[in-house]
Amino acid sequence: MDKQRFILFSPIFVILIGSITIRLAERFLGVWAWVPWILVYWMSICFLVFWGSGKEAIKQWMGRPQGSWLWSGLAILLVLPSLPMFISSWQLLTPAYVWLPWLMVGLINPFLEEWYWRGLLLDKTRAWPSWVSILGTSVLFSLNHLFGIGVTSIGGRHPILLINALVLGVVFGAIYRKTNSLRWQIVAHAMADLFGISVAVFLNLWVPPG
Repeated sequence: MDKQRFILFSPIFVILIGSITIRLAERFLGVWAWVPWILVYWMSICFLVFWGSGKEAIKQWMGRPQGSWLWSGLAILLVLPSLPMFISSWQLLTPAYVWLPWLMVGLINPFLEEWYWRGLLLDKTRAWPSWVSILGTSVLFSLNHLFGIGVTSIGGRHPILLINALVLGVVFGAIYRKTNSLRWQIVAHAMADLFGISVAVFLNLWVPPG
């Protein structure tokens, strides 16, 4: 029960530790404070996933989706609106100091975030009403953006991004409940990070209009 309780409260600690990290790093690194923040964040949720669920759970999350393929297709469809942003702003990624971390974020972040926010937390709240666990974890997922990267990134704290994170969290969580798999949510999450030129947003090279 102590382990279960710790995992249930872990989002609060993840958000708090991340927020402290980026605020301290901002004093010395400015917009590059996202680097220590994301490293601490990744290490925190990676530890929680392996300690709280382990390799067998990850194997199940990465397995073939059950039920209708339409659920998996919905994950991909949901992130396609970010493609025009990439088409119009991809030039911001041309410096190596932008495109290399952008690629790393796009390839690493989706696995760790989906395993933690959708896999671990939804598994540990499976006895709860689905709408409570899905909405609750999605709100916390959005707040993690606000109090994490949103500290230094104008786009990271923009209401549109926060609403987008909330909606993605709810839909990805519902898809996991329906398919018992995170395979296509991870693919869609990678598309969202890559098409959304994540690191360019982190560095304020791209800011929302207005």
